Amino acid sequence: MAMICLAAFIGNILVLVTVYKTPILRTSTNYYYVNMAVSDFLASLTAWPLYLTDEIITSRGSLIQGPLATIGCKVGMYTRTVSTSVSILSLVLIAVDRCIATVFPLKATLVSRKMRVVMLLATWSISLGYCAPMFYFSKVEDVGKKTFCRFAWNNKLALIIYYVTGISLINIATLIAIVILYSRIMSVARQRPGTKSNTAEQKRRKQSQNIMKIFKSIVIAYSVCFSLFCVYLILKITDPDVFVRDKCNWILGFSYFVFPTFSTAINPIILFSFSYNFRCALKTLCPFSFEKCRLRCKRRNVSVSLDHENVNLPELAGTDRPRQTDRQTKTL
Repeated sequence: MAMICLAAFIGNILVLVTVYKTPILRTSTNYYYVNMAVSDFLASLTAWPLYLTDEIITSRGSLIQGPLATIGCKVGMYTRTVSTSVSILSLVLIAVDRCIATVFPLKATLVSRKMRVVMLLATWSISLGYCAPMFYFSKVEDVGKKTFCRFAWNNKLALIIYYVTGISLINIATLIAIVILYSRIMSVARQRPGTKSNTAEQKRRKQSQNIMKIFKSIVIAYSVCFSLFCVYLILKITDPDVFVRDKCNWILGFSYFVFPTFSTAINPIILFSFSYNFRCALKTLCPFSFEKCRLRCKRRNVSVSLDHENVNLPELAGTDRPRQTDRQTKTL
């Protein structure tokens, strides 16, 4: 948990600083990655109060006692749930963004900067509103000889409805939407004929494929991490006594803490691993990088201004239309 949270803390800060310091990275798709980085950064900070509240490290009870335990329980439960929801909704927005850019490129200009800001704020407002019961009903309870931070909604029917609604809408429905949009993007990409003589078209295809590779990797990583979290929720509803019988807290430790927390560190790792522009921007910002690497990245930054990994939707819509020269404009 310490290594994962430290990696998430440093990695998400690097993503935020890199995008803030590098103008060419401030694009529609990267804004959604930044939105995920903010939520993952908050989740990496607030995972520890919740982790210390549950009886995981020692068998002598919670390491936080009294009012601090209640505050840590509420803040930890609420923040990690909000972070999960924001990240999943951001993945849906990335899929919509790429679908518009690939399937309906001429309509990309309809997605204005203001609309993009509204969609980003919507991910937070929806998540904060839906997860509000987590903050209100979470509290520290003693179950047998163990101490847990529990979502203690006394109305069992309401609790089941809340869990089922969350799993259905935030997890399953969003995953289905992402798969449908991704299938549509791949279908359109395969139908478009390639032009060997057009170097710009080949470059555009290669860079679009790189964007989808990053997106697909993040989706797969989140699905694997939160599949165990869904198993935890199912066990919580169907057989809650299994956590009492699990004396070493293996189920709680891995399905509720380790893998969901690992998802907060996976986004920066994938971005810096698959995106040359993110790696290049990070090298230019690092004061300890070699001068040759810094100069090469700076020269590369000039050429990547037309990189479709870093092109806004309005610019992407017009890439297939030839630009008029000044002489043609004067003649017209």
